[in-house]
Amino acid sequence: MHAAQTYAMPQSRTHPDRFVDDRATADERTYTIFQHLVGMANMVSGVPLIGLIATLIMWQVKKSQSPYLDDHGREAMNFQISLLIYTIAGSIVIAILGVITLGVGLLLFPLGGVFLIVIQLIGCIRGAMAANRGEYYRYPMTIRVLPDKPSA
Repeated sequence: MHAAQTYAMPQSRTHPDRFVDDRATADERTYTIFQHLVGMANMVSGVPLIGLIATLIMWQVKKSQSPYLDDHGREAMNFQISLLIYTIAGSIVIAILGVITLGVGLLLFPLGGVFLIVIQLIGCIRGAMAANRGEYYRYPMTIRVLPDKPSA
């Protein structure tokens, strides 16, 4: 069940299919913006997994303070975990193709890397924009490793 449905959030005026948390404070919205954007830290720093680790830390620090912070942190974590799974699975598939095609399949590595970078950029920015508007957000192509909290 969506956290937005659990807490009976009103729908957005501009996008009726999105749920908005009118109780989300400006500080909460700012924090959730950074929860989404910090996922891109590995692209800036060049340190693998730093985006996932930073997202995890930010979520764990604030998740108990409000359902809004918890939902955005959980969603950002699911997206980062999904990107990691896609990276590992894609690398394995491309490596197998490389062996089968005597190295020609390895030419797909840069294409796969660019695809994941574009997905990460677009996803993190769209998540941050939704957080800024006070909306709940669901990344497309995301594996729900960390399921939504059940309603109490």
